[in-house]
Amino acid sequence: MKTNSEVYSLSKGYGPSIYKSETGLIYCFPVSSGHADLTFEFGISEQDLDILKSSQYRFKALFYILFQEAQSTFGTGHPNPRRYTVVEFENAKNKVLYNSEKDLQLYIKEFSKRWNLGENYFQYFSSNVY
Repeated sequence: MKTNSEVYSLSKGYGPSIYKSETGLIYCFPVSSGHADLTFEFGISEQDLDILKSSQYRFKALFYILFQEAQSTFGTGHPNPRRYTVVEFENAKNKVLYNSEKDLQLYIKEFSKRWNLGENYFQYFSSNVY
């Protein structure tokens, strides 16, 4: 992550940030899984950035979804780790940024249930990261 070209983040600690690179805007997020810490980086548009800057809820929701999905690709118990793909990132990003807030709340609830996370885990996750 290139912190000297950071454009936006909610905190200076552990969490996602957006920076400007030679090729455009990059959404960068850390993921840890016990013994491993990785950083994932994907390109985003100016429109994506505007939405993320305008809504802390969506900013936090995107990290919540991405963190869980990316963490599932590595770590203890994964005999065949795989890469978290651009397609997966784009699917998650588009659901979080471009659905109505009501649909986003439903998506988070269904996502949490599918991943066996507690009903209030999004609130817990968000309050501990930010």
